[in-house]
Amino acid sequence: MKVLELRPRDYDRGLRWLTAGRMERLRLRLAEEWVESGDRVLDVGCGTGAQALLCARQGARVTGVDSSSAMLEEAHVRAIVQGLSDKVDFLRLDALELAEHFQPGSFDVIVLSLVLSELDERSQKRLLAACQTLISNGGRLVILEEVVPEGRLARLGYTVQRWFWVAVSAFLTGSTTYPMRRPQRLLADAGFRTLPLVFYGDGLCMLLGQKAPLQPRAEESASDVPELRHRTTPRSLLRDLACLVTRIWPPYLKVRPGLYRIGRPGRSAPVLVTGNFDLTVRRVVKAMRSMSGYLLVADSRGINVWCAAGGGHFTAQSVITAVKRSGLEALVAHRRLILPQLCATGVDGRKIEDATGWRVMWGPVRATDLPAYLARGNRKTESMRGVAFPLLDRLEMSLVMWWFMAPLLAVIMFIVWANATVPAVVSLLALFLVTGVLWPWLPGHQGTTKGLALAAGSVVLTATLSLLALHLPSEQLFNWCIGLSALALFVGADFQGADARRRGGEVEQFPKMVPMELALGAAYLVVPRLMGW
Repeated sequence: MKVLELRPRDYDRGLRWLTAGRMERLRLRLAEEWVESGDRVLDVGCGTGAQALLCARQGARVTGVDSSSAMLEEAHVRAIVQGLSDKVDFLRLDALELAEHFQPGSFDVIVLSLVLSELDERSQKRLLAACQTLISNGGRLVILEEVVPEGRLARLGYTVQRWFWVAVSAFLTGSTTYPMRRPQRLLADAGFRTLPLVFYGDGLCMLLGQKAPLQPRAEESASDVPELRHRTTPRSLLRDLACLVTRIWPPYLKVRPGLYRIGRPGRSAPVLVTGNFDLTVRRVVKAMRSMSGYLLVADSRGINVWCAAGGGHFTAQSVITAVKRSGLEALVAHRRLILPQLCATGVDGRKIEDATGWRVMWGPVRATDLPAYLARGNRKTESMRGVAFPLLDRLEMSLVMWWFMAPLLAVIMFIVWANATVPAVVSLLALFLVTGVLWPWLPGHQGTTKGLALAAGSVVLTATLSLLALHLPSEQLFNWCIGLSALALFVGADFQGADARRRGGEVEQFPKMVPMELALGAAYLVVPRLMGW
Protein backbone atom coordinates (compact mmCIF):
# COMPACT_ATOMS: atom_id res chain seq x y z
CA MET A 1 0.00 0.00 0.00
CA LYS A 2 2.67 2.48 -1.01
CA VAL A 3 -0.03 4.98 -1.91
CA LEU A 4 -0.66 5.49 1.82
CA GLU A 5 2.99 5.60 2.92
CA LEU A 6 3.36 9.22 1.87
CA ARG A 7 1.75 10.27 5.18
CA PRO A 8 2.66 7.71 7.87
CA ARG A 9 0.42 9.24 10.54
CA ASP A 10 -2.60 8.73 8.29
CA TYR A 11 -1.55 5.28 7.03
CA ASP A 12 -3.77 3.20 9.30
CA ARG A 13 -6.69 5.57 8.87
CA GLY A 14 -6.42 5.30 5.08
CA LEU A 15 -6.07 1.52 5.25
CA ARG A 16 -9.12 1.35 7.51
CA TRP A 17 -11.09 3.34 4.95
CA LEU A 18 -9.90 1.29 1.97
CA THR A 19 -10.71 -2.03 3.66
CA ALA A 20 -13.85 -0.88 5.50
CA GLY A 21 -12.26 -1.85 8.82
CA ARG A 22 -11.59 -5.45 7.79
CA MET A 23 -7.82 -5.09 8.03
CA GLU A 24 -8.01 -4.12 11.69
CA ARG A 25 -10.13 -7.17 12.50
CA LEU A 26 -7.79 -9.44 10.57
CA ARG A 27 -4.76 -8.11 12.42
CA LEU A 28 -6.42 -8.66 15.77
CA ARG A 29 -7.48 -12.19 14.84
CA LEU A 30 -3.98 -13.01 13.62
CA ALA A 31 -2.41 -11.88 16.90
CA GLU A 32 -4.96 -13.70 19.07
CA GLU A 33 -5.07 -17.01 17.16
CA TRP A 34 -1.57 -17.50 15.75
CA VAL A 35 0.79 -15.76 18.16
CA GLU A 36 1.60 -17.17 21.59
CA SER A 37 3.48 -15.77 24.54
CA GLY A 38 7.21 -16.24 24.07
CA ASP A 39 7.02 -16.55 20.27
CA ARG A 40 9.71 -14.88 18.22
CA VAL A 41 7.79 -12.91 15.58
CA LEU A 42 9.07 -11.20 12.43
CA ASP A 43 6.67 -8.64 10.93
CA VAL A 44 7.81 -7.96 7.36
CA GLY A 45 6.63 -4.64 5.95
CA CYS A 46 5.56 -3.59 9.42
CA GLY A 47 4.69 -0.02 8.40
CA THR A 48 3.55 1.99 11.41
CA GLY A 49 3.82 -1.06 13.68
CA ALA A 50 0.11 -1.84 14.15
CA GLN A 51 0.49 -5.62 13.69
CA ALA A 52 3.82 -5.80 15.53
CA LEU A 53 2.37 -4.07 18.59
CA LEU A 54 -0.66 -6.38 18.66
CA CYS A 55 1.68 -9.37 18.64
CA ALA A 56 3.78 -7.82 21.40
CA ARG A 57 0.65 -7.49 23.54
CA GLN A 58 0.28 -11.28 23.26
CA GLY A 59 3.65 -11.65 24.98
CA ALA A 60 5.73 -12.23 21.85
CA ARG A 61 9.17 -10.80 21.16
CA VAL A 62 8.68 -8.94 17.86
CA THR A 63 11.03 -7.65 15.19
CA GLY A 64 9.43 -5.31 12.63
CA VAL A 65 11.20 -4.49 9.36
CA ASP A 66 10.26 -1.96 6.71
CA SER A 67 12.08 -0.07 3.95
CA SER A 68 10.45 3.28 4.83
CA SER A 69 12.26 5.28 7.51
CA ALA A 70 9.24 7.58 7.91
CA MET A 71 6.96 4.64 8.67
CA LEU A 72 9.46 3.23 11.15
CA GLU A 73 9.72 6.55 12.97
CA GLU A 74 5.96 6.50 13.45
CA ALA A 75 6.18 2.87 14.65
CA HIS A 76 8.84 3.79 17.24
CA VAL A 77 6.64 6.60 18.58
CA ARG A 78 3.63 4.28 18.90
CA ALA A 79 5.67 1.61 20.69
CA ILE A 80 6.82 4.17 23.26
CA VAL A 81 3.32 5.58 23.74
CA GLN A 82 1.86 2.09 24.27
CA GLY A 83 4.66 1.06 26.63
CA LEU A 84 5.85 -1.78 24.39
CA SER A 85 9.22 -0.45 23.27
CA ASP A 86 11.03 -3.14 25.31
CA LYS A 87 9.21 -5.93 23.41
CA VAL A 88 9.58 -4.64 19.85
CA ASP A 89 12.59 -3.84 17.68
CA PHE A 90 12.14 -1.93 14.43
CA LEU A 91 14.74 -2.14 11.66
CA ARG A 92 15.00 -0.45 8.29
CA LEU A 93 15.45 -3.37 5.95
CA ASP A 94 14.19 -4.38 2.54
CA ALA A 95 12.06 -7.49 2.48
CA LEU A 96 14.52 -9.29 0.21
CA GLU A 97 17.47 -8.70 2.56
CA LEU A 98 16.10 -10.84 5.38
CA ALA A 99 18.30 -13.87 4.71
CA GLU A 100 21.42 -11.69 4.83
CA HIS A 101 20.48 -10.15 8.18
CA PHE A 102 18.98 -12.99 10.25
CA GLN A 103 20.16 -16.52 11.07
CA PRO A 104 18.19 -19.59 9.91
CA GLY A 105 15.46 -20.66 12.31
CA SER A 106 15.38 -17.26 14.05
CA PHE A 107 11.58 -16.93 14.22
CA ASP A 108 8.55 -18.94 15.22
CA VAL A 109 6.09 -16.74 13.33
CA ILE A 110 6.63 -14.58 10.25
CA VAL A 111 3.90 -12.16 9.18
CA LEU A 112 3.65 -10.80 5.63
CA SER A 113 1.01 -8.09 5.59
CA LEU A 114 0.29 -6.52 2.17
CA VAL A 115 3.88 -7.17 1.09
CA LEU A 116 3.69 -9.84 -1.60
CA SER A 117 1.25 -7.84 -3.75
CA GLU A 118 3.90 -5.14 -4.17
CA LEU A 119 6.51 -7.59 -5.52
CA ASP A 120 6.89 -9.27 -8.89
CA GLU A 121 6.62 -13.06 -8.99
CA ARG A 122 10.39 -13.69 -8.88
CA SER A 123 10.71 -11.45 -5.83
CA GLN A 124 7.76 -13.18 -4.19
CA LYS A 125 9.50 -16.53 -4.61
CA ARG A 126 12.77 -15.17 -3.20
CA LEU A 127 11.00 -13.68 -0.18
CA LEU A 128 9.11 -16.90 0.57
CA ALA A 129 12.33 -18.90 0.20
CA ALA A 130 13.97 -16.62 2.78
CA CYS A 131 10.98 -17.06 5.11
CA GLN A 132 11.24 -20.84 4.78
CA THR A 133 14.85 -20.62 5.95
CA LEU A 134 14.20 -18.19 8.80
CA ILE A 135 11.21 -20.02 10.32
CA SER A 136 11.98 -22.60 12.97
CA ASN A 137 10.77 -26.18 12.62
CA GLY A 138 7.02 -26.19 13.21
CA GLY A 139 6.91 -22.42 12.73
CA ARG A 140 4.09 -20.54 11.04
CA LEU A 141 3.93 -18.12 8.13
CA VAL A 142 0.83 -15.90 8.22
CA ILE A 143 -0.05 -13.84 5.17
CA LEU A 144 -2.59 -11.02 4.99
CA GLU A 145 -3.02 -10.15 1.35
CA GLU A 146 -5.29 -9.13 -1.49
CA VAL A 147 -6.04 -12.28 -3.48
CA VAL A 148 -8.11 -12.78 -6.62
CA PRO A 149 -10.91 -15.31 -5.87
CA GLU A 150 -10.94 -18.41 -8.06
CA GLY A 151 -14.70 -18.89 -8.63
CA ARG A 152 -16.12 -17.12 -11.69
CA LEU A 153 -18.89 -15.26 -9.90
CA ALA A 154 -16.65 -14.35 -6.98
CA ARG A 155 -13.96 -13.16 -9.36
CA LEU A 156 -16.47 -11.07 -11.34
CA GLY A 157 -17.78 -9.37 -8.20
CA TYR A 158 -14.25 -8.76 -6.97
CA THR A 159 -13.15 -7.28 -10.31
CA VAL A 160 -16.10 -4.88 -10.49
CA GLN A 161 -15.62 -3.48 -6.98
CA ARG A 162 -11.81 -3.39 -7.31
CA TRP A 163 -11.88 -1.16 -10.38
CA PHE A 164 -13.55 1.61 -8.41
CA TRP A 165 -10.81 1.66 -5.77
CA VAL A 166 -8.08 1.29 -8.40
CA ALA A 167 -9.44 4.32 -10.26
CA VAL A 168 -9.63 6.42 -7.08
CA SER A 169 -6.15 5.40 -5.94
CA ALA A 170 -4.55 5.89 -9.35
CA PHE A 171 -6.15 9.30 -9.88
CA LEU A 172 -5.11 10.61 -6.47
CA THR A 173 -1.62 9.12 -6.28
CA GLY A 174 -0.68 7.54 -9.61
CA SER A 175 -0.03 4.23 -7.82
CA THR A 176 -1.68 0.86 -7.48
CA THR A 177 -1.08 -2.67 -6.19
CA TYR A 178 -1.16 -6.08 -7.85
CA PRO A 179 -3.41 -8.72 -6.24
CA MET A 180 -2.08 -12.25 -5.91
CA ARG A 181 -3.38 -15.23 -7.86
CA ARG A 182 -3.32 -18.79 -6.50
CA PRO A 183 -0.99 -18.08 -3.56
CA GLN A 184 -1.28 -21.70 -2.32
CA ARG A 185 0.78 -22.90 -5.27
CA LEU A 186 3.41 -20.24 -4.59
CA LEU A 187 3.67 -21.29 -0.94
CA ALA A 188 3.80 -24.99 -1.78
CA ASP A 189 6.72 -24.36 -4.15
CA ALA A 190 8.49 -22.50 -1.34
CA GLY A 191 8.10 -25.42 1.08
CA PHE A 192 4.96 -24.59 3.07
CA ARG A 193 1.84 -26.63 3.80
CA THR A 194 -1.17 -24.34 3.49
CA LEU A 195 -4.59 -24.26 5.08
CA PRO A 196 -7.65 -23.18 3.01
CA LEU A 197 -7.91 -19.48 2.17
CA VAL A 198 -10.20 -17.41 4.38
CA PHE A 199 -11.71 -14.43 2.55
CA TYR A 200 -13.01 -11.33 4.30
CA GLY A 201 -14.60 -9.49 1.37
CA ASP A 202 -13.08 -7.39 -1.41
CA GLY A 203 -10.37 -10.00 -1.97
CA LEU A 204 -8.77 -9.48 1.44
CA CYS A 205 -7.58 -12.83 2.67
CA MET A 206 -5.67 -14.60 5.47
CA LEU A 207 -3.45 -17.52 4.52
CA LEU A 208 -1.53 -19.76 6.92
CA GLY A 209 1.54 -21.72 5.89
CA GLN A 210 3.41 -24.25 8.03
CA LYS A 211 7.00 -25.14 7.35
CA ALA A 212 7.41 -28.43 5.50
CA PRO A 213 10.47 -30.31 4.22
CA LEU A 214 11.86 -28.36 1.29
CA GLN A 215 12.51 -30.17 -1.95
CA PRO A 216 15.85 -29.43 -3.66
CA ARG A 217 15.52 -26.63 -6.18
CA ALA A 218 17.58 -25.96 -9.29
CA GLU A 219 19.54 -22.72 -9.38
CA GLU A 220 17.80 -19.83 -11.06
CA SER A 221 18.68 -19.23 -14.72
CA ALA A 222 17.82 -16.61 -17.32
CA SER A 223 14.83 -18.66 -18.47
CA ASP A 224 13.21 -18.07 -15.07
CA VAL A 225 13.16 -14.33 -15.69
CA PRO A 226 10.01 -13.05 -17.46
CA GLU A 227 10.66 -12.00 -21.05
CA LEU A 228 9.67 -8.78 -22.81
CA ARG A 229 9.29 -8.79 -26.59
CA HIS A 230 8.59 -6.08 -29.10
CA ARG A 231 5.46 -6.67 -31.15
CA THR A 232 3.52 -4.16 -33.22
CA THR A 233 -0.15 -5.05 -32.92
CA PRO A 234 -3.41 -3.08 -32.81
CA ARG A 235 -3.33 -3.52 -29.03
CA SER A 236 0.22 -2.14 -28.75
CA LEU A 237 -0.67 0.83 -30.96
CA LEU A 238 -3.70 1.60 -28.79
CA ARG A 239 -1.50 1.31 -25.72
CA ASP A 240 0.99 3.75 -27.30
CA LEU A 241 -1.83 6.21 -27.84
CA ALA A 242 -3.09 5.74 -24.28
CA CYS A 243 0.43 6.35 -22.93
CA LEU A 244 0.72 9.56 -24.90
CA VAL A 245 -2.67 10.77 -23.72
CA THR A 246 -2.05 9.96 -20.04
CA ARG A 247 1.69 10.63 -19.71
CA ILE A 248 1.05 13.82 -17.69
CA TRP A 249 -2.42 12.95 -16.43
CA PRO A 250 -2.90 10.03 -13.99
CA PRO A 251 -3.56 7.17 -13.96
CA TYR A 252 -0.28 6.51 -15.76
CA LEU A 253 0.12 3.28 -17.67
CA LYS A 254 2.97 1.43 -16.06
CA VAL A 255 4.95 -1.80 -16.01
CA ARG A 256 5.31 -3.78 -12.81
CA PRO A 257 8.77 -3.09 -11.32
CA GLY A 258 11.17 -6.01 -11.45
CA LEU A 259 13.74 -7.76 -13.61
CA TYR A 260 12.97 -8.75 -17.20
CA ARG A 261 14.99 -10.32 -19.97
CA ILE A 262 15.22 -9.31 -23.59
CA GLY A 263 16.15 -12.14 -25.92
CA ARG A 264 18.42 -14.83 -24.46
CA PRO A 265 20.92 -13.07 -22.22
CA GLY A 266 24.09 -14.82 -21.03
CA ARG A 267 26.25 -14.09 -18.02
CA SER A 268 27.96 -11.19 -19.81
CA ALA A 269 24.70 -9.61 -20.96
CA PRO A 270 24.22 -5.88 -20.26
CA VAL A 271 21.93 -4.74 -17.46
CA LEU A 272 19.83 -1.72 -18.42
CA VAL A 273 17.88 0.26 -15.84
CA THR A 274 14.81 2.40 -16.47
CA GLY A 275 11.60 3.59 -14.80
CA ASN A 276 8.26 1.80 -15.04
CA PHE A 277 6.46 4.15 -17.43
CA ASP A 278 4.93 1.72 -19.93
CA LEU A 279 5.91 3.64 -23.06
CA THR A 280 9.53 4.00 -21.92
CA VAL A 281 9.86 0.28 -21.23
CA ARG A 282 8.41 -0.70 -24.60
CA ARG A 283 10.64 1.78 -26.43
CA VAL A 284 13.71 0.30 -24.76
CA VAL A 285 12.56 -3.21 -25.67
CA LYS A 286 11.95 -2.09 -29.26
CA ALA A 287 15.43 -0.58 -29.50
CA MET A 288 16.97 -3.81 -28.13
CA ARG A 289 14.91 -6.20 -30.28
CA SER A 290 18.00 -7.47 -32.17
CA MET A 291 20.10 -7.87 -28.99
CA SER A 292 19.91 -9.67 -25.66
CA GLY A 293 20.14 -8.24 -22.17
CA TYR A 294 18.42 -7.69 -18.84
CA LEU A 295 16.09 -4.78 -18.19
CA LEU A 296 15.75 -3.76 -14.55
CA VAL A 297 12.55 -1.74 -14.16
CA ALA A 298 12.64 0.44 -11.04
CA ASP A 299 9.59 2.12 -9.58
CA SER A 300 9.18 5.66 -10.95
CA ARG A 301 5.42 5.79 -10.14
CA GLY A 302 4.69 5.32 -13.84
CA ILE A 303 6.41 8.57 -14.85
CA ASN A 304 9.11 8.84 -17.52
CA VAL A 305 12.65 8.86 -16.12
CA TRP A 306 13.43 12.51 -16.85
CA CYS A 307 10.31 13.91 -15.16
CA ALA A 308 10.41 11.30 -12.38
CA ALA A 309 14.06 12.05 -11.58
CA GLY A 310 13.42 15.79 -11.57
CA GLY A 311 10.34 15.37 -9.37
CA GLY A 312 11.94 13.02 -6.83
CA HIS A 313 9.99 9.93 -7.92
CA PHE A 314 12.96 8.12 -9.51
CA THR A 315 15.90 8.26 -7.13
CA ALA A 316 19.02 6.37 -6.13
CA GLN A 317 16.93 4.55 -3.53
CA SER A 318 14.50 3.42 -6.27
CA VAL A 319 17.40 1.81 -8.12
CA ILE A 320 18.99 0.38 -4.96
CA THR A 321 15.71 -1.30 -4.02
CA ALA A 322 15.29 -2.70 -7.53
CA VAL A 323 18.85 -4.08 -7.57
CA LYS A 324 18.55 -5.73 -4.17
CA ARG A 325 15.26 -7.35 -5.14
CA SER A 326 16.39 -8.51 -8.58
CA GLY A 327 18.72 -11.41 -7.83
CA LEU A 328 20.95 -10.17 -10.66
CA GLU A 329 24.14 -11.30 -8.93
CA ALA A 330 23.22 -14.91 -9.69
CA LEU A 331 22.55 -14.21 -13.37
CA VAL A 332 25.47 -12.11 -14.62
CA ALA A 333 29.22 -12.27 -14.05
CA HIS A 334 29.76 -8.49 -14.04
CA ARG A 335 28.58 -5.66 -11.78
CA ARG A 336 27.62 -2.88 -14.20
CA LEU A 337 24.33 -0.99 -14.41
CA ILE A 338 23.51 1.20 -17.40
CA LEU A 339 21.17 4.05 -16.47
CA PRO A 340 19.62 6.61 -18.84
CA GLN A 341 21.57 9.86 -18.97
CA LEU A 342 18.40 11.93 -18.60
CA CYS A 343 17.88 10.71 -15.01
CA ALA A 344 21.36 11.76 -13.84
CA THR A 345 20.06 15.05 -12.40
CA GLY A 346 17.95 13.23 -9.80
CA VAL A 347 19.77 9.92 -9.29
CA ASP A 348 22.96 9.79 -7.20
CA GLY A 349 25.13 7.20 -8.95
CA ARG A 350 27.73 7.17 -6.16
CA LYS A 351 25.04 6.32 -3.61
CA ILE A 352 23.93 3.37 -5.73
CA GLU A 353 27.50 2.12 -6.03
CA ASP A 354 28.14 2.41 -2.28
CA ALA A 355 24.91 0.63 -1.37
CA THR A 356 24.98 -2.19 -3.93
CA GLY A 357 28.57 -2.66 -5.10
CA TRP A 358 27.42 -2.24 -8.69
CA ARG A 359 29.15 0.27 -10.96
CA VAL A 360 26.85 2.90 -12.47
CA MET A 361 27.32 3.85 -16.11
CA TRP A 362 25.30 6.58 -17.78
CA GLY A 363 23.95 5.39 -21.11
CA PRO A 364 22.82 7.42 -24.11
CA VAL A 365 20.03 9.98 -24.01
CA ARG A 366 17.85 8.12 -26.51
CA ALA A 367 16.85 4.47 -26.29
CA THR A 368 17.35 4.13 -30.05
CA ASP A 369 21.11 4.60 -29.51
CA LEU A 370 21.42 1.66 -27.11
CA PRO A 371 22.53 -0.94 -29.74
CA ALA A 372 25.28 1.36 -31.06
CA TYR A 373 26.32 2.28 -27.51
CA LEU A 374 26.64 -1.39 -26.50
CA ALA A 375 28.45 -2.26 -29.75
CA ARG A 376 31.04 0.43 -28.93
CA GLY A 377 31.80 -1.20 -25.58
CA ASN A 378 29.55 1.08 -23.52
CA ARG A 379 31.11 4.24 -24.90
CA LYS A 380 29.06 7.22 -26.05
CA THR A 381 29.62 9.41 -29.06
CA GLU A 382 28.94 13.14 -28.84
CA SER A 383 25.63 12.67 -30.60
CA MET A 384 24.60 10.11 -27.97
CA ARG A 385 25.29 12.67 -25.23
CA GLY A 386 23.40 15.51 -26.85
CA VAL A 387 19.82 16.19 -25.81
CA ALA A 388 17.75 16.96 -28.90
CA PHE A 389 14.16 18.11 -29.18
CA PRO A 390 13.21 17.29 -32.79
CA LEU A 391 10.00 18.29 -34.53
CA LEU A 392 8.16 14.98 -34.00
CA ASP A 393 8.91 15.02 -30.27
CA ARG A 394 7.75 18.64 -30.04
CA LEU A 395 4.50 17.88 -31.84
CA GLU A 396 3.95 14.84 -29.62
CA MET A 397 4.33 16.98 -26.52
CA SER A 398 2.09 19.68 -28.04
CA LEU A 399 -0.75 17.20 -28.36
CA VAL A 400 -0.14 15.69 -24.93
CA MET A 401 -0.09 19.08 -23.19
CA TRP A 402 -3.17 20.27 -25.06
CA TRP A 403 -5.04 17.11 -24.09
CA PHE A 404 -4.12 17.75 -20.47
CA MET A 405 -5.15 21.42 -20.44
CA ALA A 406 -8.16 21.38 -22.80
CA PRO A 407 -10.68 19.92 -20.29
CA LEU A 408 -9.64 22.44 -17.63
CA LEU A 409 -9.93 25.34 -20.05
CA ALA A 410 -13.30 24.07 -21.31
CA VAL A 411 -14.73 23.98 -17.77
CA ILE A 412 -13.47 27.49 -17.00
CA MET A 413 -14.76 28.94 -20.28
CA PHE A 414 -18.14 27.24 -19.92
CA ILE A 415 -18.58 28.95 -16.55
CA VAL A 416 -17.21 32.36 -17.57
CA TRP A 417 -18.12 32.67 -21.26
CA ALA A 418 -19.97 29.61 -22.57
CA ASN A 419 -20.19 30.73 -26.21
CA ALA A 420 -16.40 30.98 -26.42
CA THR A 421 -15.68 27.49 -25.06
CA VAL A 422 -15.11 25.70 -28.37
CA PRO A 423 -13.13 28.57 -29.99
CA ALA A 424 -10.92 28.79 -26.88
CA VAL A 425 -10.16 25.05 -26.87
CA VAL A 426 -9.41 25.09 -30.62
CA SER A 427 -7.23 28.18 -30.19
CA LEU A 428 -5.30 26.44 -27.43
CA LEU A 429 -4.65 23.49 -29.74
CA ALA A 430 -3.46 25.81 -32.51
CA LEU A 431 -1.13 27.66 -30.12
CA PHE A 432 0.40 24.43 -28.82
CA LEU A 433 0.95 23.14 -32.38
CA VAL A 434 2.47 26.42 -33.56
CA THR A 435 4.70 26.47 -30.48
CA GLY A 436 5.81 22.91 -31.18
CA VAL A 437 6.73 23.77 -34.76
CA LEU A 438 8.40 27.14 -34.07
CA TRP A 439 9.90 26.47 -30.61
CA PRO A 440 13.59 26.60 -31.67
CA TRP A 441 13.05 29.85 -33.57
CA LEU A 442 10.83 31.78 -31.17
CA PRO A 443 12.90 34.63 -29.67
CA GLY A 444 14.49 34.17 -26.24
CA HIS A 445 15.66 31.26 -24.11
CA GLN A 446 12.91 31.34 -21.49
CA GLY A 447 9.39 30.02 -21.97
CA THR A 448 7.81 33.30 -20.89
CA THR A 449 9.88 35.21 -23.45
CA LYS A 450 8.82 32.83 -26.18
CA GLY A 451 5.25 33.14 -24.91
CA LEU A 452 5.44 36.93 -25.31
CA ALA A 453 6.62 36.49 -28.92
CA LEU A 454 3.80 34.00 -29.52
CA ALA A 455 1.28 36.42 -27.99
CA ALA A 456 2.53 39.29 -30.19
CA GLY A 457 2.28 37.09 -33.27
CA SER A 458 -1.25 36.01 -32.30
CA VAL A 459 -2.36 39.65 -31.87
CA VAL A 460 -0.87 40.70 -35.21
CA LEU A 461 -2.43 37.73 -37.02
CA THR A 462 -5.86 38.29 -35.42
CA ALA A 463 -5.82 42.03 -36.19
CA THR A 464 -4.77 41.36 -39.80
CA LEU A 465 -7.53 38.78 -40.32
CA SER A 466 -10.07 41.17 -38.81
CA LEU A 467 -8.93 44.01 -41.06
CA LEU A 468 -8.88 41.97 -44.28
CA ALA A 469 -11.71 39.47 -43.84
CA LEU A 470 -13.52 39.12 -40.50
CA HIS A 471 -14.21 42.83 -39.81
CA LEU A 472 -14.68 42.24 -36.08
CA PRO A 473 -16.08 45.04 -33.90
CA SER A 474 -13.39 46.79 -31.88
CA GLU A 475 -14.54 45.39 -28.54
CA GLN A 476 -14.69 41.83 -29.86
CA LEU A 477 -11.28 42.18 -31.52
CA PHE A 478 -9.84 43.49 -28.24
CA ASN A 479 -11.32 40.56 -26.29
CA TRP A 480 -9.87 38.05 -28.72
CA CYS A 481 -6.43 39.66 -28.55
CA ILE A 482 -6.49 39.60 -24.75
CA GLY A 483 -7.67 35.98 -24.65
CA LEU A 484 -5.13 34.74 -27.21
CA SER A 485 -2.32 36.63 -25.47
CA ALA A 486 -3.22 35.04 -22.14
CA LEU A 487 -3.26 31.56 -23.71
CA ALA A 488 -0.02 32.20 -25.62
CA LEU A 489 1.81 33.28 -22.46
CA PHE A 490 0.65 30.14 -20.68
CA VAL A 491 1.59 27.88 -23.60
CA GLY A 492 5.10 29.34 -23.79
CA ALA A 493 5.71 28.93 -20.06
CA ASP A 494 4.20 25.44 -20.00
CA PHE A 495 6.15 24.22 -23.04
CA GLN A 496 9.42 24.99 -21.26
CA GLY A 497 8.76 21.92 -19.12
CA ALA A 498 8.73 19.68 -22.19
CA ASP A 499 12.22 20.72 -23.29
CA ALA A 500 14.87 18.65 -21.51
CA ARG A 501 17.58 21.05 -22.73
CA ARG A 502 16.28 23.94 -20.65
CA ARG A 503 16.63 24.30 -16.91
CA GLY A 504 13.87 25.13 -14.50
CA GLY A 505 10.87 23.92 -16.43
CA GLU A 506 7.38 25.31 -16.18
CA VAL A 507 7.55 25.56 -12.37
CA GLU A 508 10.20 28.28 -12.72
CA GLN A 509 8.35 30.01 -15.56
CA PHE A 510 4.88 30.26 -14.01
CA PRO A 511 5.86 32.84 -11.35
CA LYS A 512 7.23 35.02 -14.14
CA MET A 513 4.06 34.53 -16.17
CA VAL A 514 1.59 35.44 -13.41
CA PRO A 515 2.27 39.24 -13.38
CA MET A 516 1.83 39.32 -17.16
CA GLU A 517 -1.48 37.45 -16.93
CA LEU A 518 -2.65 39.83 -14.19
CA ALA A 519 -1.74 42.80 -16.39
CA LEU A 520 -3.82 41.32 -19.23
CA GLY A 521 -6.71 40.80 -16.81
CA ALA A 522 -6.48 44.43 -15.67
CA ALA A 523 -6.43 45.59 -19.29
CA TYR A 524 -9.52 43.47 -20.01
CA LEU A 525 -11.38 45.21 -17.19
CA VAL A 526 -10.11 48.80 -17.63
CA VAL A 527 -9.68 49.42 -21.37
CA PRO A 528 -13.36 48.82 -22.38
CA ARG A 529 -14.47 51.40 -19.77
CA LEU A 530 -11.92 53.93 -20.99
CA MET A 531 -13.01 53.37 -24.58
CA GLY A 532 -16.69 53.54 -23.71
CA TRP A 533 -17.51 50.07 -25.09
